[in-house]
Amino acid sequence: MTKEERQRAGYRRLTAYCVAEGFRLKLLLAYLKREHGVSPRVFDEAVYALYHLPLLPGYGPNVNIRSSAAPRSPTGGSILSQLSEAEDLGYDGTYFATSTSPEGQYLLDGYISGSPPVQRKIRRVESSDAEHLLESETEVEPTNAFAESPERMGFTIPTRTPLPERPRRPTKKKPKNEGDDIAEMVVFDYGVVVFFGFEESQERDVLEDFDRAMICVRPRPEEKWEVETCHYVYDPSASSPRIYNDFFTFKSHSHLLKISLSHALGQSVLLGHYESLTQAVLSSGQTMTIPKQLATTGELKLGRSEALRLTGRLFKLRRDVNLVSNVLDTPELFWSEASLKELYQACREYFEIDDRVEVLNQKLGVTSELLDMIHDHLNNNAMIRITWIIIWLIVAACLVELGEVIARLIVGASKATRVRQAISPEEALRVLNAISS
Repeated sequence: MTKEERQRAGYRRLTAYCVAEGFRLKLLLAYLKREHGVSPRVFDEAVYALYHLPLLPGYGPNVNIRSSAAPRSPTGGSILSQLSEAEDLGYDGTYFATSTSPEGQYLLDGYISGSPPVQRKIRRVESSDAEHLLESETEVEPTNAFAESPERMGFTIPTRTPLPERPRRPTKKKPKNEGDDIAEMVVFDYGVVVFFGFEESQERDVLEDFDRAMICVRPRPEEKWEVETCHYVYDPSASSPRIYNDFFTFKSHSHLLKISLSHALGQSVLLGHYESLTQAVLSSGQTMTIPKQLATTGELKLGRSEALRLTGRLFKLRRDVNLVSNVLDTPELFWSEASLKELYQACREYFEIDDRVEVLNQKLGVTSELLDMIHDHLNNNAMIRITWIIIWLIVAACLVELGEVIARLIVGASKATRVRQAISPEEALRVLNAISS
């Protein structure tokens, strides 16, 4: 079943959005309490909020939606008290199938299955249906062996008066699935929001409210959003939670389980954003023409400043993936809730986060080698230019010295000519005679 078919079939949406570089969580907590009418809960770098359906219009002119009032449970406790109790007790759901389970062969490293497990459906018989089955069994028509010739068999078949029809009890209405009357949201401080049970228009309304309230840090335009859409359903008869073809099956409503899943899904959509940025840089015309220029002309028409800017963009991507973001880190939640770590690891394996990070680093590594070659080419050009500058300076110095020598010769020759023209031969002979005497 495709995602469009699931949407038409009415399965609930599970969507992750990467819309900004971050969120101001303190401002978000106050805004959710004041405008959306919910009581958010903080789990380290994540904020969990539970909305009661149906969603209502917001009070203010710049608020699109708000939660309905929280209903009281039959025992008198509130939803928040139930959440607190669940957090104190920890997640106690099943993780691994037992060895006798027929589904054990379909489980992969945990309780998340990558293929649909084989299940035998057991039909539960209600009391009214059981009475109806008993009546149908008592009114079985005689078989052909008895109905052909009673005299030939030596006895006759007594006729049985039919029992009066009993009034059937009204069938009970199928109970509403747990969690169908709520929607949940998990917001991460690195700019990712995960929605459970919202409609697409409602998700857009919430994101618009965040943008208007200045909760987003450097929000991105909508065409640069990274979105991951899945669906989920509650199935109490399932042996364990599982994923198949972006379709999640939950045994029961557990906000701890959903927060664990949101961590893996949020890291996946953040990694998808980095993959989109890397693809945009690698497929740009400037990057694509560099190898062609070197192969055809042997020259590179790329300035040093442009090469440094391109290097900076790629290095920033590599730093964000490996150092700044928490794509490779295990969230702090699983140090206190160790029972949920297996679910988180199974979801990471399903989304292939580690493999995608490795492929992304390989792409950036190949690009870094290309940039190193570009920088070597630019450095060689710079050295050649400096060498020619030195050569021309030496030539200029030689020309200066040559000019100075020529100038001295010319000045010396002109002085000798003037001396010869100033003294006559008679005066020169008289001077020599005077010196000899």
